[in-house]
Amino acid sequence: MNRKKALLAAGLLAGAAALTGCTAGTPPAVTATPQTAQQETMQPEESASPAETANAGGEDTPGPIALRVDGRALDADALREGDRFLLPLMETAEALGWQARSEDKEEERLTRRSVELEQGDSKITVTWVVSDNTARQITWQKDGLLIPVDTELTTLEDRVYVPAAFFETAMRVTVSEQEGAVSVQTPEPQETPETQNE
Repeated sequence: MNRKKALLAAGLLAGAAALTGCTAGTPPAVTATPQTAQQETMQPEESASPAETANAGGEDTPGPIALRVDGRALDADALREGDRFLLPLMETAEALGWQARSEDKEEERLTRRSVELEQGDSKITVTWVVSDNTARQITWQKDGLLIPVDTELTTLEDRVYVPAAFFETAMRVTVSEQEGAVSVQTPEPQETPETQNE
């Protein structure tokens, strides 16, 4: 029994020596631990200026693009995100003739935010919760009915951006790219045909 323990111990020592490189008098090889490998990869090779970072132009980085509503240029830009556009919620709505009002309610570890848009008898409400710098529980309603578009919004420099589809669905506008800018157009009023008297 002691012989089996001795052989097992010798085998374990030989295996450990082979793994660490201590056999035949060779020094152990230095290998990077996962922590040092991660530290090496997290250090930037060269720091880029903010302008270079903004102009790097990846699909994940929203890029600003000029915004026009019914032919008028807005002070706020739209954002291009991949193959779609995000428009500033309050600024675009106000340019379309809606009255906009926002409200923030601070609660324990989260903030409840809402934007109300009103035009005549129509009311649109956008609500969401901000927790850990992430917008969650986003809902948008028009006159009490849910608006069927992707619930996504982005906040950048205190401006709230929503997908262009929100305006197309909720306000019946057309959003397109024209001459290097995002154009938001309200529909032309339909002329009612004159009735003919017999």
